[in-house]
Amino acid sequence: MAGFDAGQVAALLRKIGANDELLANAYVFGSVVSDEQDAKTISTLHKAGLLRPDDEPGEFRVTTDFKRMLNRLMRKQSSYRQLTDMGKVIEALDETVKDYQLSVQLQEHDDAEFYLDQLDDLLYETKDGLNTNLDNMHYGIVSQFGFVSTLANKIRQNERYLNHAQSLLTELQQIDPEACYEWINWPCPNEFARKITGFIYWFNQVLLRLRFIIDNMRLSLFRLRRDEKQASQLRNMARFLRQHPEFEIHDNLFEDPALPEALKSAPPMPLSCYVETHNTEHEASLVAIVQALRKQVTSTPVKVRDSGEVTLIPVEKVNYQVDFFDQQTELLFELVIRDSSPVSAIAFWSLSQVEWQDELQTIDPKAWIELVFSAYCSLTSEQQDAFEIKMKGVQVAGTSDNYSYSDVVICLR
Repeated sequence: MAGFDAGQVAALLRKIGANDELLANAYVFGSVVSDEQDAKTISTLHKAGLLRPDDEPGEFRVTTDFKRMLNRLMRKQSSYRQLTDMGKVIEALDETVKDYQLSVQLQEHDDAEFYLDQLDDLLYETKDGLNTNLDNMHYGIVSQFGFVSTLANKIRQNERYLNHAQSLLTELQQIDPEACYEWINWPCPNEFARKITGFIYWFNQVLLRLRFIIDNMRLSLFRLRRDEKQASQLRNMARFLRQHPEFEIHDNLFEDPALPEALKSAPPMPLSCYVETHNTEHEASLVAIVQALRKQVTSTPVKVRDSGEVTLIPVEKVNYQVDFFDQQTELLFELVIRDSSPVSAIAFWSLSQVEWQDELQTIDPKAWIELVFSAYCSLTSEQQDAFEIKMKGVQVAGTSDNYSYSDVVICLR
């Protein structure tokens, strides 16, 4: 890491460790007040970038960078809202890849190593940020949004998580990871190729994981809404029982002469004319009562499915067939690169006739010219920039833009 050494990092960590209680109070309670005893310590932490002045005079808060780090370590539900602009990430990666490729081709090893480290840091930050985003969303679902207590707030948080996840999926689906293979479409080092292919594999796995999280969010939202409906029914039932008590217990019941002696000496019975909705022991029985009081719905008879047989046909193995003349066009381009001199398609066709006849292969000169031209058109943009094609032909009589080509010449730019 340029500009820093281990001593500076160790000094900052020592400041954090020596003032752990003060920093913890500032993080948990929002701010700390500077008094005569802590004035020097707070001033030191302020210069180190760990505390910042608050709006009120004499109060200090944790800086944004330090608080963000603590939020991530304490798994606070804040970073899930951050949308990753993957389009800008791809643009930054593309610029870094081009710089690295140019440095390798010019044999500038120090610059190439710098760009490779920069690419590694950018890939790691992208993966770490998005993985943390997904981990926080998954943690919120697994914990049933335990950072809020009421069902209404749980449902609202679930809806926010779901909207965020769907927006994130829509954004990530606009990126085609297969296009990133163009970055390694050159004689690149293995270490660079592994980083790019690893990024493409990770990106495809992130899409699958995000779709899985969205499905779990929808299921969790359905369950929370069902629980809220049951809780509302229980509250309505409790309200009804309070308004229509079936019996009342008098305060002077112990003086009634008809009361048995065994009950007079017994401890008071915790009876009431309403249902305690906060008591979880009554929840199961009350839910059973609500289900019994619901209107019975006529069940639809299950239709018997038709059965049939599936005939499995063995997979036929087809041998891979290599096109002979496609290989010859590749040899033509290799000859141009190896000799660094122009090669005529007709000249190559003439010199190869003896060898082709030995292989029992023939092709018309016009078809050979069209095949060479189509092979040039199928190259990538960067490969076409490396070659130059020259067409030799005569304009067709009676036309303005039609030509009858007699030869094509391939050469390096």
